[in-house]
Amino acid sequence: MTVDAVPPRFTLPLAPGDFLARHWQRAPLFMPGAAVGLDHPDPDTLAGLALEPEVESRLIEGAGDGPWSLEQGPFEEQRFGALGPRDWTLLVQSVDHYLTEVSLLLDDFRFLPGWRLEDIMISYAAEGGSVGPHFDQYDVFLIQASGRRHWQLGPLCDDDTRLRGDVPLKMLAHMPVESEYTAGPGDVLYLPPGVAHHGVALDSDCVTWSVGFRAPDYRDLLAEVVAETLAETPTRLYADPGRAPVADPGRLDADERDAMLDAALALFDRDAGRRALARWLSTPRQTGLDFLIDPAHIRAADPDAALVRHGGVRLLVVDDTAWLNGEAWPLRGSQAALAGLLARQRRYTNDELAAVLDADSRPLLDHWIDQGYFAEL
Repeated sequence: MTVDAVPPRFTLPLAPGDFLARHWQRAPLFMPGAAVGLDHPDPDTLAGLALEPEVESRLIEGAGDGPWSLEQGPFEEQRFGALGPRDWTLLVQSVDHYLTEVSLLLDDFRFLPGWRLEDIMISYAAEGGSVGPHFDQYDVFLIQASGRRHWQLGPLCDDDTRLRGDVPLKMLAHMPVESEYTAGPGDVLYLPPGVAHHGVALDSDCVTWSVGFRAPDYRDLLAEVVAETLAETPTRLYADPGRAPVADPGRLDADERDAMLDAALALFDRDAGRRALARWLSTPRQTGLDFLIDPAHIRAADPDAALVRHGGVRLLVVDDTAWLNGEAWPLRGSQAALAGLLARQRRYTNDELAAVLDADSRPLLDHWIDQGYFAEL
């Protein structure tokens, strides 16, 4: 593998405050030449990831009106040899989790809270490859790494937007085209949630990075809060000593109904809710640290880096606790400054570490290194 001396980088072409005010969750933005250092992973590396059972991957074949097909990985190596010269796309989810050097791009999105980031999906498409016209329910930055992709954008969609019923994908039945762009290497397209879009590879070896953002579903959060509360609450059963005879045993009395609901809702504990939220937001999309960090690759791209966070680690600081991949670590003394540094970014220089390491914080960092959450370079 040839090591690219340029780390993956993304630079907003406007001030972060202007981007957030004018575009974030409001309007698409095409940013020519906003990214560099995207030569790795190459198509062979992506295909190799798609062979692994723990890696989420998909293979989509089709164009235009179809037919379209969808296969879920893992794949056998010979499957790729059987593909034709055009009209197919391989998508590999959470590549940043497995290839830490890919995750370093996420440091360039620090104008948004870290818990908002989800993962980096990378697609490889032959000429004509596409996933059809569709919309996503989350913000995404589509970064062209190699080849060219033609993008058509349409109107805002929602759950009532009509989808095709004859394909195994959530593909729009009709997408009016409101704008078009051709993205070459280094070009970036930001899309807010719900914007219809259709991208088609114009060349072979068309590689696109998709930086996706979490949009927490409050229903899921409620389920997490309930689970956290129940795990810490002893059994409490309904009781009605001294009650009077009922006039109609077939009816649920309104006062009893409301009393039971009030008693159940009273079990909610806000502290348990806070813990559930922190655990949920600090849990990575893919669990397990299954792929080793390549220190040589990272050092070549960033010679000043002395320590790197594993791409599969999510770290949040909430009050006086660090939440690392869903586990709570109470902080004391200088550990708070160390955890703050480690949570803000993904690679660290010796000078940055020296400023936060002492007798309290060094053992914590050593333990996290031993656990594989961080690696010295």
